[in-house]
Amino acid sequence: MNSAVNYKISYLLKTPREISLEKAAEIIEVNTSEAIKQLTPFAEYVDDTRIRIKKFRAIDWAEKFLDITRFEAVYTEQERRDLLYLMVYSTATSVSVFHFQDFLQVSKGTVLSDIKKIRNELEVEDCQLSYTRKTGFRLLGSEAILRREAKNRTARLMQSLAGRFGLTYLTATLSIDYYAKVRDLLDKTISLSDLRFAPNRMDELAYYLSLTTIRIGKTSMELVKDAELLASLAVTDISRQVLTGLGYSEHQNSEIIFFSLCLASIVEGDVQEPALDFLLECSSEVIHRMEFLMAVEFASFRELLMNVFYHLVPAYFRISYSFYLPNVMIDQIKHQYASIYEMTRKALLPLERRIGKSIPEEEIGFFTILFGGEIRKADAEERNRKIRAVIVCPSGISSSLILKSELQQLFPMIFFTETNSADRLHEVDETSYDIIFSTVPLTLTDKKKSLYVLHPIMTDLEKNQLINQVQRDWLIPGFSMPSAQELLSALLPYIELKEGVDEEKLYQVLNRKMNKLLEKKEDQRPMLSELLTEEMIQLSDQPKNWQEAITFAAQPLLSENKIEESYIKAMIERVEQYGAFIHIGDHIALPHARPEDGVNEVGMSLLKLQQPVDLLDNPAHPISLFICLAAIDNEAHLRALANLTKLLSNKQNLQDLLHASTKEEILAIIRKGDE
Repeated sequence: MNSAVNYKISYLLKTPREISLEKAAEIIEVNTSEAIKQLTPFAEYVDDTRIRIKKFRAIDWAEKFLDITRFEAVYTEQERRDLLYLMVYSTATSVSVFHFQDFLQVSKGTVLSDIKKIRNELEVEDCQLSYTRKTGFRLLGSEAILRREAKNRTARLMQSLAGRFGLTYLTATLSIDYYAKVRDLLDKTISLSDLRFAPNRMDELAYYLSLTTIRIGKTSMELVKDAELLASLAVTDISRQVLTGLGYSEHQNSEIIFFSLCLASIVEGDVQEPALDFLLECSSEVIHRMEFLMAVEFASFRELLMNVFYHLVPAYFRISYSFYLPNVMIDQIKHQYASIYEMTRKALLPLERRIGKSIPEEEIGFFTILFGGEIRKADAEERNRKIRAVIVCPSGISSSLILKSELQQLFPMIFFTETNSADRLHEVDETSYDIIFSTVPLTLTDKKKSLYVLHPIMTDLEKNQLINQVQRDWLIPGFSMPSAQELLSALLPYIELKEGVDEEKLYQVLNRKMNKLLEKKEDQRPMLSELLTEEMIQLSDQPKNWQEAITFAAQPLLSENKIEESYIKAMIERVEQYGAFIHIGDHIALPHARPEDGVNEVGMSLLKLQQPVDLLDNPAHPISLFICLAAIDNEAHLRALANLTKLLSNKQNLQDLLHASTKEEILAIIRKGDE
């Protein structure tokens, strides 16, 4: 977590006293000169050998830790409710409306309104926020649900500075050094294991566990449905060691299992657990379904399989138990990767069926980026590159994939060695990379390296600026992005400036126009209605079998020289080789082959039969509508294909299409897919 000071300083604030500088440096794990620098704001006095720590209240520590005052930490309504819930959740003493007012710095009316809304939220889960004068506010209901609520509310609060301030303040009121103890115990235990966890999620987990310890062993925790599976995983050993380290009995099995679930929901990287092989099979199903929906073949199937599996494992536990994973970029993902997002949502159906509940859009967004990066990589990239780069992203695999897919597209001549979190960069051999792309500021020890700090998802304007900056520093072959100034310099010898117009004014206009074009750049890939025009649609009863139907359906593409004869043959051979994979829905087939089989230009054609023909002469696959797809690469056709997928997802549209008897009717239905 981004903080203004070292969290380990809280150890010294627990019992303010005079202490040797050497001992203080040892406690906060820095050298003595750095200790003087870090501890001076907390000291009554400090010299070369001794230091006396001031007395700090919980609120003082929170303000120092995040460099923000309680009056600057303005909570949203949702953040107030989350903090109010966690105040009740994390204490064994009586909590009243007055306590809420004092902590949140709001009126009694605001607190009462927030309480009412929390009660409504909990009622959906058969839980209650009760109150009596004797006990104050208490949470009642399933302990597993109450813990999940606490974890999700903690995750939500971690997304803003005010939310993190509230969490820091709240944990410090319990014990000023408790977050540090829990965080260090987690870090130490995990460092001795072979598992990896995203640093940002570890901060969240440390806060959650700090607030939860008061409940462990004192509330009745039920076993979760995947208890047997979780007990067989390596995360359970970590869970047992952490809870034992906090002073709880290693025999509290239900507690150990639930914390194992929390760990399993944030694990990342190489997960080698035979008990999770069923998710490896599910990953394979998802990939094949994605290939089917996008009409592509992923070249590096094994590599993609493991990447999907590594992300699907924690996603399985998060979705199964409704654990919230923030995805602040979801709106950008849905906008920039709209076509891939829609197909990813449908490709995840095997996971959805296995879990038995719908998949949140935040989770779909992460899988979208994973597949989006693979699609771009599949469009032929050379591995033998002189310039090498490493990616640093503290939010874990998902955010790294987002950044990597963007950078690979922007810089195809750069070889990206690997992605790492900031705390693991020191483990990477410095001779293995020349450039660092990072989402957080870093201090470079080697001045020959170049550091570029950027956002995980960049705007077109930011991409252009980054390309110019990298090109200026490294002169990458194949890149020549003229700036507004360069264009102006090239134009000036050939133009005359009007009266009142100078070079500076012309530069400003040109620069503004260039940036506006970048900012308003639209998706240039054709929509469904732009490919399935009247000339590409046929209605006929002439074909008597599926081979004739594919041949007949492809004729408009052949006539327009969008495909060669070889492509028609390849489409038929693929069905004979791979089976009825082109049967994509009720009476609908999507024949297609690979671009190298004879595609000249992206296109689609449609054949509507009055009487269906059986694909592979199998009555289980009757087809009335053949839609031939000719793709030139892995991307150009995706927008139209997403339009088609959206269209066919609507049962009424599907029935209207199957019963259409004229080209005009078909065209009217197709236009609905573009809406």
